Amino acid sequence: MKSGRNQRGAVLLVVVALFLIILPLALLAIYGRTLQNDTFSSSYLWRAQARDAANRAMATLRSNIAQSIGTYGLLEYQASPPAWYVATTTNVQPASAGFWNTCASQNLCQSGNVTLANGSGRTSFQVLQLVTPTGVVDDTLCNPGYIAVFYNVWVQASASANPAAGSATTQAVYRACILQSG
Repeated sequence: MKSGRNQRGAVLLVVVALFLIILPLALLAIYGRTLQNDTFSSSYLWRAQARDAANRAMATLRSNIAQSIGTYGLLEYQASPPAWYVATTTNVQPASAGFWNTCASQNLCQSGNVTLANGSGRTSFQVLQLVTPTGVVDDTLCNPGYIAVFYNVWVQASASANPAAGSATTQAVYRACILQSG
């Protein structure tokens, strides 16, 4: 009878040992998954905020384009074009990440900042702005006597405090209706 009791004790000891080994492993797996979810959520939040910053900067840039064209005429004919305008598109590749890393130092875009309010205060984003001509002109899209000229508009935003968290690039086409000469 003693051996039956010893066997039950040994089985109980094995069960407890397995429990003590499996429980911490399970808790570590759950903790690791939680960290992955937090990292994913944090990256998603940074990208969403970067997109909001890019959208806000896009609205400002579109207003600046309208004001500049209204004051000085087409961007390509201005004596001193705005810093965000690049007339020649040979070095402009805004679809590549490498372009945005060097565009400000090569004078191919204008750098600025946008600050957004969030749950923990305010977050500042570096914004890079670029406008280039499309070369498209259409005399049927505006009122009679006016001609439509189109520009590509790009804005890229990344968090100043955490640029590795993600950035967002938005692109739009801007149509300017200008008085047709001659």
